[in-house]
Amino acid sequence: MITEKFRRQLRTEAKLWQTEGLIDDYLYQQLSERYQFDALEKTASSRFITILISLGGILLGLGIITFVSANWQQWSREVKALLLLTLFIGVNTSGFYFWRQQNTLSNTTNKKQKLGYGLLIFGALILGANIALMAQMFHIGGSPYGLYIVWGLGVLVMAYSLQLASLGVMAILLIGLGYLMGLSAVFYPGEFSWLQFIIEYMSLVAVLLFIPLAYWCNSRIIFFLATLIILLALEISLFRIFDFLNHGLWGAIALTLPPALLWGYDDIILPKVNSRIFQAFTRNLAIWYLSIGFFFLSFRAIWQDFILVNYSEISSEIHWLTLVEVLVFVGLTIWEWLCLARPNKRDAQSWRLDLVSGVILSFIVGTAILCFWHLSINEIPEIATFIINIEMFLLAAGLIRIGLARGIRGTFWGGLVLLTLQIVSRTFEYNTGLLLKSFVFILCGVGVIAAGLWYERHLSLEEVRK
Repeated sequence: MITEKFRRQLRTEAKLWQTEGLIDDYLYQQLSERYQFDALEKTASSRFITILISLGGILLGLGIITFVSANWQQWSREVKALLLLTLFIGVNTSGFYFWRQQNTLSNTTNKKQKLGYGLLIFGALILGANIALMAQMFHIGGSPYGLYIVWGLGVLVMAYSLQLASLGVMAILLIGLGYLMGLSAVFYPGEFSWLQFIIEYMSLVAVLLFIPLAYWCNSRIIFFLATLIILLALEISLFRIFDFLNHGLWGAIALTLPPALLWGYDDIILPKVNSRIFQAFTRNLAIWYLSIGFFFLSFRAIWQDFILVNYSEISSEIHWLTLVEVLVFVGLTIWEWLCLARPNKRDAQSWRLDLVSGVILSFIVGTAILCFWHLSINEIPEIATFIINIEMFLLAAGLIRIGLARGIRGTFWGGLVLLTLQIVSRTFEYNTGLLLKSFVFILCGVGVIAAGLWYERHLSLEEVRK
């Protein structure tokens, strides 16, 4: 994005280059026309006027708000509704008009576009106020989470219409806040409504509403927020089924389905998507999920107590649609992994996974078998803890190896931190003396420093060789 500050600095440098003879008058004139050096003085002279207009607009707005507040109680409901709708339509129409203004210089944003962008955001905020005030005026009852969900759906329509990532982020945050506030409708269901349907089946709703918006706006932030909501809602549905059926199979699925879904995700399996925009992100998220999950399950007390707790007093029954929702994600995950193993059309190879995907699949399958055996066949807390710690160590070592081979700092340091956490947590979990803990801390600290310095030196040498 070319800013006014950059153009001013470029004009100063171009004049210096022209004086020193590095560029001739023709090249300076080309730069002046391309970056519109002559328009900089006009912009500077109009800045004071813009500030005065903005200050006057703020004072005018405050005056209008004060006038409306003073006469709000005396006006009829029709007048209030007309005023609110006029304000909403006027602000959004003005915002759309200014936002669609053409730029005289490519890769820049003029002040009119910034004003239009701000008015569109303000219009999205006004939408929430209009919904709340309309409901109050016409005595429409409802829960607070319903307000945020309806508000978020309205902003979501604006985001799809204008293809604005900021409005999409705002819509997801509003719907996500409404979902968190309305989780009681899942655990303590009351009278069925469409809002309750959205809350109970948020994972599918988020897939249908948010994921296409992420591709439409090409926004990683939208995809990240949508993924968080999908995973949270999916985990709640999974553990509700596990608690109701009380079967080890569903416990195993609840622990392993999210990382399997994330790692198997591939953008090109979607229609009209020809590039892998978010696959690297979902795989990184799967590694995070596995790392946190292994660290959580590496404690013996988790397998002895927590993983066997029954929450039947919280959620006594589930609807069959919840089971269908989860089975949809199970089927989607299986389809993703089949697509990963599918042979390439250019090669005559058989169905197989690459090395990294095969290792991740072994982690997922091994953890699922452990959980199923522990919950349904025979309790094996010692064996399960030992195997999980082995998987955690292998994951950390694999991250360190990939970070070294590919020169990815985040992967290397992630594996090193995971390995250090495993060593330190084992020291605290078991009854060890202070002398041994001190030795472990010193050893880990020296090891991290030495590994970090060696890795940075290794990267520097690799860059020099290239």
